[in-house]
Amino acid sequence: MKKRILSTILTGAMLLSALTGCGSGGGQGTEQSTEQSTEQSTEQSTEQSSQQGSQQEASSTGASADGSSLRPETLDKITVVLFGEESPRMQELMENEFQQMFIDEINTEVELMYLPWTENGAGGKVDLMIASGQEFDACIVDPRWAASSYSKGYLQDLSDVIDTYLPDWHENVDPTAFDAYRYDGGVYAIPIGNKPTGGVYSTVCVRQDIMDAIGMENISTLDDLTEYAQKAKEQYGLYATYELANAEYIIRGTSDRNLIPLCTGILIDQDTKELVNFVESPEFEAAVRLYNDWYAQGLIPKDILTNTVTLPFQANMTSFMRGTCGTTLIENEPGLQSVVPEAKTAEYYIAPEKPIYKKSYENTAFQVPVTSTKADRVALFVNLLQKNTEMANLFAYGVEGTDYELIDGKVSKINTEELFYEWMIYNVKISSPTTAYTDEFMEVYKNWDDNALPALSFGFNIDYSNVQTQKAQIDSVWEEFASPMLAGLKDYDSSIEELKAELKNAGWDAYMEEIQRQFDAHLANK
Repeated sequence: MKKRILSTILTGAMLLSALTGCGSGGGQGTEQSTEQSTEQSTEQSTEQSSQQGSQQEASSTGASADGSSLRPETLDKITVVLFGEESPRMQELMENEFQQMFIDEINTEVELMYLPWTENGAGGKVDLMIASGQEFDACIVDPRWAASSYSKGYLQDLSDVIDTYLPDWHENVDPTAFDAYRYDGGVYAIPIGNKPTGGVYSTVCVRQDIMDAIGMENISTLDDLTEYAQKAKEQYGLYATYELANAEYIIRGTSDRNLIPLCTGILIDQDTKELVNFVESPEFEAAVRLYNDWYAQGLIPKDILTNTVTLPFQANMTSFMRGTCGTTLIENEPGLQSVVPEAKTAEYYIAPEKPIYKKSYENTAFQVPVTSTKADRVALFVNLLQKNTEMANLFAYGVEGTDYELIDGKVSKINTEELFYEWMIYNVKISSPTTAYTDEFMEVYKNWDDNALPALSFGFNIDYSNVQTQKAQIDSVWEEFASPMLAGLKDYDSSIEELKAELKNAGWDAYMEEIQRQFDAHLANK
């Protein structure tokens, strides 16, 4: 029933502004993102984290002996790194209402440090800040980046603060969210937000207004999607996609196998519990041939490899993007409507008869560098963001009556400037939906994960420390040789053997062997 409802009640739903990275904004980045590493061992990480734990215990928390009060007795300050640009309204609120709330609730001043989105991820400025000892206390992070940072010894174990300093978080967020950030028995980030993830990347997000105009009622097969893309290009001038990874997701979604993406070049067969070399699979060949055909039809732009538009679907350049279990509509329709006011979006399952898997719980968290001694304060800060409806609405929408109005329990925005990222802190348990949501949609959305099956990748985090060199070389090969094939620019028959040879020379065998070893250990502990 849920699958059928998807294409009807999701049309027109909107809530959050799009993310230009960090696993949201519809997840525009490819799963095969490059993760840079260093020679530091995980043993260093453990030692540094232990040291920080000792420092943290000495921090003045002021908690009473019976644990009844966690508000520190002394005023202190933490610095939190976010990405993007601070809006004028956000700056104003941080100087007034937000800051006062932080002081009143946790006796802590919060300073926000904004960095460009280009610095987000492993190898960016944050890594350099940690390596050089530059002081800050928290930064938003995703699982891939966290895994890389952990292998470098950059993150501290937060196990000691999690149970004590997150009382409201534990009430409002599923504790399995921590699974994405567990390494060797420790927990190295605090997840933020609470959104359904079942069926992630098993759907396509399309222009429902175009679907209606061309007389299509459903997209459930590859042929349906191709027909839609052809008509959208012919009648509206929209390309099918600018996303390199879309070919993989489309073919994987329509495959006879239940395949879950794991890392660069590797998939998991959910049924056989085996790792699959994507390049040597029939799905890779099908993906390349599909995009070759689309490119020949003019559905793929010639500049797909050099395109600098981070959100082409929002910019009204493409007719679809891969979906994210309903959240693509939530996160992308507002941006699209700023360009095309009459635009409506909807998501459809490709091969709706296939099982719906929950690949991971949450992809955004706050990491605490080993250089910080204020992990307890950071935990209190994150807890405050997830404390209750009043707090969640304040940080996402601003001051009621000034920045938004509540109409029958739903938010009607007056101010449209970005505050704390809605995509980051939105919590289906406590956040008020916007007026764009119907009651019917919210009922389905809140219960989205009820029938989703946990993927074998759930809670599995790869430690690349033993194959750092191979990983970097394979990522480079993927970008140079695989990406053009998956973009439709190179045909399969003349390119596949060269790609295989380059991957082998980059250290594929050792890379695959190491990940297989870790995956076997993961399965043994499930």
